[in-house]
Amino acid sequence: MPRIILFILALFFSQSFGLENMRCGTSRFAENLKNPKKRMLAKAGCVPENFYGKIDSTKTENFIIYYTTSGPHKIRTNEYIDSIASYLEQAYKLHKDTLGMKGISGVQKTFQYRKNVPSGLYPVEVIDTGLLRHYEGEYAKTFGLTFHLDNNKPKETEIIIENDFSYGADCSGNPSTFHFSSQSVDYYEEWKLILKATTFHELYHAFQSTYYNWVRNNTFWMEASATGVEDIGTPNMNDYINYLYEPSSSFNNLGKSMEGVGGDSFEYSWAVLYLFLNSQLGLRFDSAIWSYFSKYPTDNFGMQLARLADSLQKKHGFDKNAEDLFHEYAKQIFYSGSRAEFSPYKLFWEDIPEWPSWRVYKRTPPSVLQPGTFDFIRTKDEPNTAFAKKSLLQDGNSTVWALSRLLEKEYVAPEDLAKETVAYPNPWDPRNPRTPAIHFKNLPKDSKGIEIRSANGALVARVDSLWEPKKNPAPGILYYRTLPYGKNKVLIVQY
Repeated sequence: MPRIILFILALFFSQSFGLENMRCGTSRFAENLKNPKKRMLAKAGCVPENFYGKIDSTKTENFIIYYTTSGPHKIRTNEYIDSIASYLEQAYKLHKDTLGMKGISGVQKTFQYRKNVPSGLYPVEVIDTGLLRHYEGEYAKTFGLTFHLDNNKPKETEIIIENDFSYGADCSGNPSTFHFSSQSVDYYEEWKLILKATTFHELYHAFQSTYYNWVRNNTFWMEASATGVEDIGTPNMNDYINYLYEPSSSFNNLGKSMEGVGGDSFEYSWAVLYLFLNSQLGLRFDSAIWSYFSKYPTDNFGMQLARLADSLQKKHGFDKNAEDLFHEYAKQIFYSGSRAEFSPYKLFWEDIPEWPSWRVYKRTPPSVLQPGTFDFIRTKDEPNTAFAKKSLLQDGNSTVWALSRLLEKEYVAPEDLAKETVAYPNPWDPRNPRTPAIHFKNLPKDSKGIEIRSANGALVARVDSLWEPKKNPAPGILYYRTLPYGKNKVLIVQY
């Protein structure tokens, strides 16, 4: 058969700390697509049509659910389908009406059961995910999948949901007796809450897909925001908290950038940032973020947040830019776990005492804090770290410095470029034998001068308002800021 490009957003499990949390197969599948030896073909002995007979369906206002009552894909009770139908409509109302996301677009023919989908309805198939057509066994530990079949139509997706929350049958149709579980909860028996969380999570991926093509681009924010929304839809589940305790979560990886790391619970743990921004910017902030992703798909999350903060400042007088928001996040989440009692802030989420406490060591900070990073440094002296926002926090009887940096460079809206005070791209003309000076104009009244640094954070010069270097700087990027509290701006040197 012809090769089918199937891009999947899948929820997987691991067993860290005895917990089995949902996992996304996006990165794994994307890597498979890059492997020329990978073939999307049925495994030997697996004929999909052998594992199901009559296919039934249930329609709701916006969805059609396909399922079977026989074979390895069978549902155990009609209440299972009734629950999915109810959860889908609840999630649709939350995502579209409350969170402000655009509508969803479904495929015209389903992948597993090969059913033609009635116009105006979005398809959901309930199957044993371990017997997913052409991927038998690869998704045996999966709660649900959201995917598109045609890369030329990335907005047209469908959802597949696990039929019984056990690890899946084999190609002979023998069912597994090993159940999905978390802590002391057997999801095979206690399926309602995890089914609701899965539905809310997967449907948010369907909404995201109308903005963003996951094959061509990727962002950690896909899983971070879906996990945050899942917690809003099923607040009693608190599934996201499990990820915070895992070794690969952001809570155990201080100083690592949110951008370009990805994988496992690292992405899921950034759901906490979603919850924070939701508390600061309102329920519809993420629909704005995804609108920016649709316009600027190659830009990272930090730039999209900067665009949103800039827009809010101009239209609604919001008093924080993106760097300020990110730093406020770093300061507030420091007071997690056992530190919650010391927090000087109004905690933005009631679960914060249940989060792990940050492990902070007395150590020398990096000379340059990488973009998309925050860190906590236990030292009495102010850390000398380039490009970082800094705040002194009280942790009981001791002090800790919170450092953060969101962007590679300060975001400047296109309409504001004309307001820049420094010649652009640079004032040096190689034909001029005399090295000219840069005049920094329109400095604030409390200015203590200008600081110029190299791209790696090394100090180049400190001047009042006039910089006349002894020799022309080397081509590249320099940063300058107004002392003492100005933000870094870019000065490009090119000849």
